[in-house]
Amino acid sequence: MRPFSVVVPESVDEAVEALARWGPEARVIAGGTDLVVEMKEEKRAPAVLVDISRLEELRGVRVEDEGGRAASRADKPGGAAAGGGVVVWVGALTTHAEVASSPTVRAAAPLLADACAHVGSPQIRARGTIGGNLCTASPAGDVIPPLFALEASVDVKGSAGVRTIEIESFFVGPKKSALTPDELVLGVRFRALGQGYVSFFRKLGQRRALAISVVSVAFVARLLSPATFDDPRVAFGAVAPTVVRARTVERALAGKKLDVAAARHISRLAFRDVMPITDIRGSLAYRREMACNLLYEGLLRFTGERDGEGEGRAGGRGGDAEEVGQA
Repeated sequence: MRPFSVVVPESVDEAVEALARWGPEARVIAGGTDLVVEMKEEKRAPAVLVDISRLEELRGVRVEDEGGRAASRADKPGGAAAGGGVVVWVGALTTHAEVASSPTVRAAAPLLADACAHVGSPQIRARGTIGGNLCTASPAGDVIPPLFALEASVDVKGSAGVRTIEIESFFVGPKKSALTPDELVLGVRFRALGQGYVSFFRKLGQRRALAISVVSVAFVARLLSPATFDDPRVAFGAVAPTVVRARTVERALAGKKLDVAAARHISRLAFRDVMPITDIRGSLAYRREMACNLLYEGLLRFTGERDGEGEGRAGGRGGDAEEVGQA
């Protein structure tokens, strides 16, 4: 690891000033679960670390109205009342463990809470933050597909002031975000899922824990009847340069009466939406097949039927797939 200096700002404005002063030579650090590893391996060698871990205003979960006014700062048992214009804000310094255990997040967006509950190990979940996961910008990040399906937005602050970036515009490439060198992530916000909405998050890894996703899928939709959806949103991770929305799948799902055959057909349409690569965790062909399978297995339970082939799959798969959230 190369030598570096540390700046510890006492406010967001001080952090922005430090980033503006040092520019590309500076890196923000909070939990450090990714950055410290990269520095030890000399994949990154920042001259200055801006340690924002003391900025309490960037920590926690709060409920807002649609105008962005805080309705409550308390994350109490019972959580947020879903729907009705309720918006949930999660601070950048909120850890994965805190999101996973948040009554507000579990009520408003259970797929996000459950995805956070399966990030890394307990130690990583206790240190790693939502803001850090966003800024790492890995297409395999577990937290990002749920945020895509929730149509979240990211609040950032730089020398020019505060701006809001839609989640799909925040990522511009693998491990690249739309942040300028002087900008800091403040938090992420999303509309609470209303009455009748269902969701799930599934991931496939090479083992059950401490595994980077080979493929992941996040799903949100309003259930109109036992097997018909409105407002479907499907996002895949680890199958393109960034997390992607599966627009072809979404169009096919909207208003469609779902049975086993329809679920199998619609899941195969994911082939048109994903653009995976071959790497150490899986080949292009394997990832495309698994993307279809994970979606199919998630959709199958909404049909009220069993797969006639007895496997509950659109095709074969290997590795360990886990459904970590449904509401």
